[in-house]
Amino acid sequence: MNDSNNTVNPWLFPVTLGASGAIGFLAGKLFGKRPFSANRALKIIRNDFSREGTITGSWIDHRQIPFQRYAVKTSAYQGGLTRLEDGNPVNYEFKVDAYTGSLLELKRLKND
Repeated sequence: MNDSNNTVNPWLFPVTLGASGAIGFLAGKLFGKRPFSANRALKIIRNDFSREGTITGSWIDHRQIPFQRYAVKTSAYQGGLTRLEDGNPVNYEFKVDAYTGSLLELKRLKND
Protein backbone atom coordinates (compact mmCIF):
# COMPACT_ATOMS: atom_id res chain seq x y z
CA MET A 1 0.00 0.00 0.00
CA ASN A 2 1.05 3.55 -0.71
CA ASP A 3 0.59 5.95 2.22
CA SER A 4 1.84 9.08 0.39
CA ASN A 5 -0.34 12.16 0.68
CA ASN A 6 -1.40 13.39 -2.81
CA THR A 7 -3.43 16.38 -1.66
CA VAL A 8 -2.70 19.85 -2.96
CA ASN A 9 -1.54 22.50 -0.55
CA PRO A 10 -4.62 24.68 0.29
CA TRP A 11 -2.50 27.84 -0.05
CA LEU A 12 -1.39 27.10 -3.62
CA PHE A 13 -4.45 28.57 -5.38
CA PRO A 14 -4.74 31.84 -3.37
CA VAL A 15 -1.00 32.52 -3.53
CA THR A 16 -0.89 31.85 -7.29
CA LEU A 17 -3.93 34.04 -7.89
CA GLY A 18 -2.49 36.87 -5.79
CA ALA A 19 0.90 36.68 -7.49
CA SER A 20 -0.62 36.72 -10.98
CA GLY A 21 -2.81 39.69 -10.03
CA ALA A 22 0.21 41.63 -8.75
CA ILE A 23 2.22 40.82 -11.88
CA GLY A 24 -0.70 41.88 -14.10
CA PHE A 25 -1.06 45.16 -12.22
CA LEU A 26 2.65 45.95 -12.53
CA ALA A 27 2.70 45.03 -16.23
CA GLY A 28 -0.26 47.35 -16.81
CA LYS A 29 1.55 50.20 -15.08
CA LEU A 30 4.76 49.57 -17.01
CA PHE A 31 3.36 48.90 -20.47
CA GLY A 32 -0.16 50.29 -20.46
CA LYS A 33 -1.19 53.66 -21.86
CA ARG A 34 2.09 54.39 -23.55
CA PRO A 35 1.85 57.01 -26.24
CA PHE A 36 2.59 56.32 -29.88
CA SER A 37 5.59 58.13 -31.26
CA ALA A 38 4.66 61.13 -33.39
CA ASN A 39 6.31 59.49 -36.40
CA ARG A 40 4.23 56.33 -35.99
CA ALA A 41 1.03 58.40 -35.73
CA LEU A 42 1.98 60.32 -38.90
CA LYS A 43 2.68 57.05 -40.71
CA ILE A 44 -0.81 55.78 -39.84
CA ILE A 45 -2.48 58.98 -41.09
CA ARG A 46 -0.36 59.04 -44.27
CA ASN A 47 -1.24 55.43 -44.97
CA ASP A 48 -4.97 56.10 -44.60
CA PHE A 49 -4.88 59.21 -46.80
CA SER A 50 -2.70 57.65 -49.49
CA ARG A 51 -5.49 55.17 -50.32
CA GLU A 52 -7.45 58.02 -51.90
CA GLY A 53 -4.69 60.09 -53.48
CA THR A 54 -1.00 60.79 -53.71
CA ILE A 55 0.56 62.44 -50.66
CA THR A 56 2.97 65.21 -51.66
CA GLY A 57 3.99 66.40 -48.19
CA SER A 58 3.30 65.97 -44.51
CA TRP A 59 4.41 67.17 -41.07
CA ILE A 60 3.70 66.49 -37.42
CA ASP A 61 4.54 68.31 -34.19
CA HIS A 62 6.33 65.94 -31.80
CA ARG A 63 4.95 67.70 -28.72
CA GLN A 64 1.73 66.34 -27.27
CA ILE A 65 -1.04 68.85 -26.71
CA PRO A 66 -4.09 68.43 -24.46
CA PHE A 67 -7.25 67.63 -26.39
CA GLN A 68 -10.81 67.54 -25.09
CA ARG A 69 -13.98 66.66 -26.95
CA TYR A 70 -17.00 66.85 -24.65
CA ALA A 71 -16.11 64.80 -21.54
CA VAL A 72 -13.24 62.88 -23.14
CA LYS A 73 -9.75 64.18 -22.40
CA THR A 74 -6.57 62.89 -24.01
CA SER A 75 -3.27 64.02 -25.50
CA ALA A 76 -2.87 64.59 -29.20
CA TYR A 77 -0.33 65.34 -31.88
CA GLN A 78 -1.06 68.06 -34.39
CA GLY A 79 0.01 67.74 -37.99
CA GLY A 80 -0.83 68.31 -41.59
CA LEU A 81 -0.49 66.89 -45.05
CA THR A 82 -0.95 67.77 -48.69
CA ARG A 83 -2.67 65.37 -51.06
CA LEU A 84 -3.38 65.57 -54.76
CA GLU A 85 -7.09 65.59 -55.56
CA ASP A 86 -8.07 65.83 -59.23
CA GLY A 87 -4.50 66.88 -59.95
CA ASN A 88 -4.62 69.80 -57.50
CA PRO A 89 -2.86 69.95 -54.12
CA VAL A 90 -5.23 70.06 -51.14
CA ASN A 91 -3.97 70.83 -47.62
CA TYR A 92 -5.33 69.24 -44.45
CA GLU A 93 -4.61 69.77 -40.77
CA PHE A 94 -5.33 67.03 -38.28
CA LYS A 95 -5.11 66.02 -34.65
CA VAL A 96 -4.40 62.41 -33.81
CA ASP A 97 -4.73 60.68 -30.44
CA ALA A 98 -1.25 60.17 -28.97
CA TYR A 99 -2.28 56.87 -27.31
CA THR A 100 -4.35 55.15 -29.98
CA GLY A 101 -3.31 56.77 -33.25
CA SER A 102 -6.97 57.53 -34.01
CA LEU A 103 -7.88 60.61 -35.99
CA LEU A 104 -9.56 63.08 -33.64
CA GLU A 105 -10.02 66.11 -35.85
CA LEU A 106 -9.56 66.87 -39.55
CA LYS A 107 -9.80 70.21 -41.33
CA ARG A 108 -9.52 70.80 -45.04
CA LEU A 109 -7.76 74.11 -45.56
CA LYS A 110 -8.84 76.54 -48.25
CA ASN A 111 -6.28 77.12 -50.98
CA ASP A 112 -5.73 80.81 -51.63
